[in-house]
Amino acid sequence: MRNVRIFHLDAFAERLFAGNPAAVCLMDAWLPVPVMQAIAAENRLSETAFLVPEDPGGFGTGDGAAAGPFHLRWFTPTTEMPMCGHATLAAAHVVLSRLAPEAPAVVFRTRGGLLHVARDPEADDRLCLSLPRERLTGIEPRPALLRAITAALGGVAPAAVLEGRHDWYVLVEDPAEVEAIRPDAAAIAALPPRAVAVASLADGASLADGADYVCRFFAPKLGVPEDPVTGIVHAGLAPLFADMLARDRLDGLQLSPRRGRVTVMPRPDHVVLTGRVVEYSEGRLVLNRLDVERTTAAALAVGRLPLTLAAGAGLRARG
Repeated sequence: MRNVRIFHLDAFAERLFAGNPAAVCLMDAWLPVPVMQAIAAENRLSETAFLVPEDPGGFGTGDGAAAGPFHLRWFTPTTEMPMCGHATLAAAHVVLSRLAPEAPAVVFRTRGGLLHVARDPEADDRLCLSLPRERLTGIEPRPALLRAITAALGGVAPAAVLEGRHDWYVLVEDPAEVEAIRPDAAAIAALPPRAVAVASLADGASLADGADYVCRFFAPKLGVPEDPVTGIVHAGLAPLFADMLARDRLDGLQLSPRRGRVTVMPRPDHVVLTGRVVEYSEGRLVLNRLDVERTTAAALAVGRLPLTLAAGAGLRARG
């Protein structure tokens, strides 16, 4: 039987049942990739984070400074992600509330490098996440592609289209248009990028509730029709809008049905995202060895698992 503690939390949330829900699985060693993917699919949340301590002897709390490092991976219901902001914030809450309550910060080791999350010195119930700055470049879609974007967004026409590392950022003139979008998931999935963000300066609109800009994020290719609150999107939008407004601190409001607010401070090579995490539930996963082996073997049989990972899971490929 594997020892896996699981937490369900709402990140970038001012209250329970708001913000972006994430699951965090706290483990003493990695499960096979197909099992982690199956857990994420079973959770049916936009992301499930998996945490393993770098010290195999247990969950260390660091040397009096930052806790960790902890190895961290993220899975949507259909795929592993290279980066995820809200699930990282949720994972940090678990570490700093359960494992290292005296630590001021935690360090995560990910495939994309080290991530740092610190307690907000201005508010005990908020956490500050540093993410790489998303560099955006303007593109000029052909008329047919502009029509496709407009149709995918339910008739909302772009004022500009920007390209990040994986996603497109569609800017519109009116913040009310962002809220009014009725997305066509199949049409969005047919567009070239991995996912599409839509945003506008708030310009004092009442729907923004005092925020400086509003946005939404659609990622049907990743098994997430609309993400409630998306840290990596704000890592791209906030520097852009900060330059427009000549500000070094912005509030962004994601206008998903759950709503989520993110305070963002752009820096030359990274951004600092600040938000709250609210706990919903805590429990343990019931995973026996047979379940793990069957799930891993099934993935190997359909070619979804490299032989090296199969060997690490204690399975042998059969010719």
